[in-house]
Amino acid sequence: MPITEFASLSLIPPNKLSDPHVIELFSKVSSWQASSSGYQLCFFTNPDEPAEIHLITGWDGVAAHDEWIKSSRNQELLQNGRNFLNIMGMVHLDLDFSEFPVGVESLICVRFIGAIEDLSEEAKVKRAMHVKGGWTRYGKDVQQSGTGVYYFTESDTLEDIDGDGVDMKTRLKRVTFTD
Repeated sequence: MPITEFASLSLIPPNKLSDPHVIELFSKVSSWQASSSGYQLCFFTNPDEPAEIHLITGWDGVAAHDEWIKSSRNQELLQNGRNFLNIMGMVHLDLDFSEFPVGVESLICVRFIGAIEDLSEEAKVKRAMHVKGGWTRYGKDVQQSGTGVYYFTESDTLEDIDGDGVDMKTRLKRVTFTD
């Protein structure tokens, strides 16, 4: 089963999504990484935090992603972006990327920690039904326990999703990088 990479990045001010060097870097990331992984990359921004960029893509496993991370092409991309981009975080989720709606224009990402970790699969599905708006899936980090459960739902609105264990709620809007 393909896993899903969910990476969160942040532009260092005064850099903007529309800057030519930012577009060039993410165009290369999209092309080079997809040719390595075999999976399309989806980029999103957070309208509430325009400097945030979220990358969602698939890998055949953590080892395949690790090979990409070590590759000369990825190292070149990291070097090129080091002066204007910070890596905020990255997880490998047990969410089958082949089910991901790659053409979706907007998503909501909600991370639950703590109280939800010990829920049964049935209870997690019921929680996912609460976080609804079209396509809805969840995944846990395959490498570290305790990082929470990430729910993704296709939606245009950030509903009032609160309760035990809600750690993060982020509205995601698709962004395309072409040079």
